[in-house]
Amino acid sequence: MTPEMKKLARRRLWLGITNVGFWVLTAAAGLYWLASYDTSDLGIRRLGFILGAAVAVQAVFDFIGGILLMPEPRPTITAFLHRWSRGALVHSLVLTGVGFLSYVSFRLSGGFCFAILLATAGLALGRRQLFRAMDGVPIKETPHDGGTLLTANTTDPAFTGGIVGFGRRAKSLIPERWLANLPKEELAVESGRRQWQLENGLPDRAFILVLGWNLIGGFFGSLIFKLAERTPAEALLGHACWMTLWTFGSLLILPTLSRKAVFAADRAAADSGHDPRPWIARFPNLVGEDGSSNSTVQKIFYPIPSASLRLRQLEKPLSGFVAGNLARSNLYYSWATLTLLGRAVHCNVGRPALWVFPPSA
Repeated sequence: MTPEMKKLARRRLWLGITNVGFWVLTAAAGLYWLASYDTSDLGIRRLGFILGAAVAVQAVFDFIGGILLMPEPRPTITAFLHRWSRGALVHSLVLTGVGFLSYVSFRLSGGFCFAILLATAGLALGRRQLFRAMDGVPIKETPHDGGTLLTANTTDPAFTGGIVGFGRRAKSLIPERWLANLPKEELAVESGRRQWQLENGLPDRAFILVLGWNLIGGFFGSLIFKLAERTPAEALLGHACWMTLWTFGSLLILPTLSRKAVFAADRAAADSGHDPRPWIARFPNLVGEDGSSNSTVQKIFYPIPSASLRLRQLEKPLSGFVAGNLARSNLYYSWATLTLLGRAVHCNVGRPALWVFPPSA
């Protein structure tokens, strides 16, 4: 990465820390308000106003991340607003739908676990359609090396796609420009890395673990704050605030657990006869981030390790349980818990395509 790219990456990191920190403090203040004051007059209409205000505040952070701190070529304000407004509208509609599902779950069961389960399943099954609705770009099936890849011609330079679907029906999604611009050997390395993840069930494993994490959070949040005894509007607000704090906990814990999946996929590519080192060296320039020289910052904020760390790890044996891409999978699936943190982290802020497919390796 060039010095300018590194400087931009640091600024985006601080933007993400500020954005996430704002919502964490706001959520803590919301829980304190519910616990310390009489909020029984809080109604659904007033709750809708709070949601609208939250979306408006997030728009300010999105503007900074999507215009001022975007890598070159930086979009014009008109181009940014066209793409962002579409993504923000769809995202808000999804959150509204999750809110309605949560309301029904609360009325029927006194909690939110059923809503988390159904919303997470819906997000998983509808990911391709949701990406097209938000980014305006279709996902196409493209023949490649005797098989089929999914490709998307999105303009965000940090878009890496991911793995779409589950089990035998799962397929790799990559940016269309990779097929045209990447050397064949490097493309083969990344294809091999993803094929190894598919063959070993890592996407399914990550989905189950993330779902379990969020169900545990929703269950204990309802117990701790006795949400079943509150009005639906109070319970919904309390649930959203608590799950924001719970998701913040995942931002601190899950990156460390996710890094082994990157190392294991690199090792699998090397064991299959490919040389992954040129691809590993190129990858930071594609996504605009390369970890941090500070080991603590790297462990907390970068589930994709730096290129130098990945190259060193290639020389070491790797064993034990590989959890999968937990950290960045949960950025997307946290939508099911009524939190904005998946949109606020440094890699995503202001970039609608990445709200659905955060950068992954």
